Amino acid sequence: MRRVFLLAVLLVLGGLATACGASDDEDVADFPAEVQLTDADDGSTVQLALRGELIVALASNPTTGFSWSVGEDSDEGLVLQGEPRYVPAGSTTPVVGAGGTEVFSFEADDSGTSRLVLEYRRPFEPGVAPEQTFSVTVEIR
Repeated sequence: MRRVFLLAVLLVLGGLATACGASDDEDVADFPAEVQLTDADDGSTVQLALRGELIVALASNPTTGFSWSVGEDSDEGLVLQGEPRYVPAGSTTPVVGAGGTEVFSFEADDSGTSRLVLEYRRPFEPGVAPEQTFSVTVEIR
């Protein structure tokens, strides 16, 4: 009788320990190591693993003088990796007057919730409101 009781206690305690540990690990494991976003994701909330990569690709036309840049309202949890790349639409070389895509890559540097704001503006016109903004909330774990 005593052995049955001890065995039951051990099974219950083992199950509780596994259940408690598993939920945290599963939550973290569910966060992707890479997330790719486009204009359609503006205003959304996404999940990203710590040290994961967030890639943002937005329509751009630098021949108009406009380009995307990281806005001051962005948090420090995401670190820009190098300079953004410009990819011409349908060509390997830029065509004057044709648009394309600017691609940003960020690393999730700190766990928690971070806000990323990108602004489409002419860098040579300080004090002028951005033509367009893109923002996303990123939950990092």
